[in-house]
Amino acid sequence: MNLAIVNLTAGGLSGGYVKYLRNVVPRLAADPRIHRLEVGLPPQAPAGLVPGVPTFTWPLDDARRAYRGLKAGLARLDPDVLFIPTARWLDASGVPTVVMVRNMEPLTVPFAGNTVLEGVKNLARARAARVACRRATRVLAVSEHVRDFLALRWNLAPGKIGVVYHGVEPPAEGAAPVSPAALAASGSAPFLFTAGSIRPARGLDDAIRALALPPDGHPLPRLVIAGRPDPGTRRYQRRMTGLAGSLGVSGRVVWTGQLTEPEMAWCFRHCEAFVMTSRAEACPNVALEAMSHGCRVVSTGQPPMPEFFGAAARYYRGGDARDLARAVRELLDERPEASRDRREAARARAAGFRWADTAARTIDELARAAASRRDGKGAAWTT
Repeated sequence: MNLAIVNLTAGGLSGGYVKYLRNVVPRLAADPRIHRLEVGLPPQAPAGLVPGVPTFTWPLDDARRAYRGLKAGLARLDPDVLFIPTARWLDASGVPTVVMVRNMEPLTVPFAGNTVLEGVKNLARARAARVACRRATRVLAVSEHVRDFLALRWNLAPGKIGVVYHGVEPPAEGAAPVSPAALAASGSAPFLFTAGSIRPARGLDDAIRALALPPDGHPLPRLVIAGRPDPGTRRYQRRMTGLAGSLGVSGRVVWTGQLTEPEMAWCFRHCEAFVMTSRAEACPNVALEAMSHGCRVVSTGQPPMPEFFGAAARYYRGGDARDLARAVRELLDERPEASRDRREAARARAAGFRWADTAARTIDELARAAASRRDGKGAAWTT
């Protein structure tokens, strides 16, 4: 099977998406079912993103020209199937096309807490995703939650949708975690940890409000928030710092900014608990990472969180800071043996999400799409 992967984006590539490409693309290239693979990257993509795999790009202004340059490149490659992991549509002159849906915020909460401009952008993203899903040969959903949305809300035929979970790498043996500079002043004081893009859909107000609502008068540990705002969500971070100030907990909230992988590993390893407050997720990669490090987890109970955490997490009602404070306190008060069992359960749960499985199932779905292509004699293409 000859495969072309085209990463159509409106700009750059997020850290989570880059991690996906670096873990999946080499595994696709190594699979014996793939005879040839080339990856199309936007002009803004960093060099060497997928080492060892042939790449191509298109002119910076190609979108304004209906991607004529990109389409010419695809015509040269003549792939059996085209994979667009960004839920965007490209008319590839009859080539079977597979798209992937991996971002639920534009689909479910486009405006919630966002500026009007960011909300309008989300509506445009949702429309682009819907068009792509309707026109594609097959659609990859990164969770059952996404699949259910596509089938029930967008009325896609269930047989057109395949569920392919993302994976997670286990912590590297011998790798040395690095304490973030932002935590140097507080030494070994206990902390709760959360991480991801600073956006309204993250629901960080739950965690900040929980600090001001200690159950039974027992203060919760300070809250460490890793990540940075997107260009359109800086106002949201200012709102959250203002909220912390109004509640009198500013001194117990640490904003670290973007962390390196060794710094993330240090936080996962040393936090009292990882807190997942997100309002909209497709496949929460940071949650898988937290479990792979053996974190104790408190999470919202809304989908798809239980789909990933299973029994390894304690759950609270999203939007209910008092319920979050209660869940955190109950977890912190667990006996040592219960805490140890919970950490082992998290590691075991994470071990079920492997990048090798992601790649293998992706190829299965791509092959199903490619099989719909007919050669000049009318015979179905098969792997």
